[in-house]
Amino acid sequence: MKYIEPVKSVVLFLLVMLSVVLTYMIWTYTPDYKVIEQTEEKEILIGPQKKMENLIRPYKAIYRFDKEFTGTVSNGAMEDIMEAFKGWNVLDLVPINNNLTANSVNEMIRTNNFMTVFFTGEIPYSAFNSIFQFPDKELPETTFNRMMIDWSNYNNKELQVFFISSNNELLMRSRVSLENANQFVRNVIEPAKTYGTFKEVERDGFTSLYIANDKIESAKYTYFIEEQPELFKDVLFTNPNNVLRTDESVTIEKYQDGLSRMTIDSKLKSLTYVYPAAESSVRIEPSKLLTDSFEFINEHGGFTADYRYVSTSTSNNQLDYQLYLHGLPIYSDQAISRITTVWGDNRIFRYKRPYFSFEKDIPSEKEMKELPSGSEVVEKIQDLNNIDLSDIDDIVVGYYLTHKQSTIVTLEPCWFAIRNGVSTKLTPEILGGVKNGLE
Repeated sequence: MKYIEPVKSVVLFLLVMLSVVLTYMIWTYTPDYKVIEQTEEKEILIGPQKKMENLIRPYKAIYRFDKEFTGTVSNGAMEDIMEAFKGWNVLDLVPINNNLTANSVNEMIRTNNFMTVFFTGEIPYSAFNSIFQFPDKELPETTFNRMMIDWSNYNNKELQVFFISSNNELLMRSRVSLENANQFVRNVIEPAKTYGTFKEVERDGFTSLYIANDKIESAKYTYFIEEQPELFKDVLFTNPNNVLRTDESVTIEKYQDGLSRMTIDSKLKSLTYVYPAAESSVRIEPSKLLTDSFEFINEHGGFTADYRYVSTSTSNNQLDYQLYLHGLPIYSDQAISRITTVWGDNRIFRYKRPYFSFEKDIPSEKEMKELPSGSEVVEKIQDLNNIDLSDIDDIVVGYYLTHKQSTIVTLEPCWFAIRNGVSTKLTPEILGGVKNGLE
């Protein structure tokens, strides 16, 4: 019994020490936290993202050799031309004439050893920033829709380049220093000697039209199309889970989240997205308008096919991209073939576009077609009273899209007259007096 008290004291001492040790360990303990990796929301891309230069393409080039025009609308030739422009060292960019007349333009195009490149829309100079090396970082806030290249002094490794704005009646000139001038002539100018001849169609008080003299051979195609409207809902709405869908009719569906709405038209294979709160009447400069529109569409991979910039309307901040196939524009009254953006207050206000893309062609349905020459088409127009040549911006070959089945379309080559951005299919019926405006 005499050892009980000492044992109790020892046990008590050990318990106290254990308590002290445990308390110390708790106070000084630092847990080995694992870093929790923040998972980013997966970006949805409807199609491949592109560069601005993929959307800025000419549609025609003509050349003046010894009082004769040759020319091409070949997609391969247009790519070669744009490729040849890359890296050009532009020494200056100066205004020459701000009251340019149509006759002055026609005279310049007729100049020997001049090449003229035609663009559908007025292009801000900033769009060529990744192609040319401009001398100034601050480029003029103006546009051009034609480039003329004087190659007569290429032996001195220098070209003269003229930029024409039809809308602004403005002529700008640049001198270009070109180390590889011989290569430019070899790749771009020499092949033009083998191109078909073009006819100048003069119009009193207007710029001339330049039309191929030879008959046109082109293929009629049949394609399966892919439709993916639901993907656009996921990229256009902030929280797709909060979007309500309603069926307005057999062909119209509406999606809304209280802030914006999207309308699907299954007949025209189109969608229209509107964010009403962004509506604005503040005019945006062409360069910013093009950049904002391009970045908005490109962020979700919206250039799902060969779309090309075709027009800007700064009065309502609208910018359009036309659908192309094999270098030719596509027009239709059965489907939308153009992307239209209207920019608002620091964001998109309206976005209208096709929701289909070409998936696969059907080789067995391919058929070669021969179209009359441009000269023949012009002669027929001149014999009629229903189309005035002075009202026409250009006469071009394109594809007319029709539905063969719900997911199959045909693309038939045709001549079209372009007037104020609206195409008219020049069928025998049209040339006989029936009018038909397409998108």
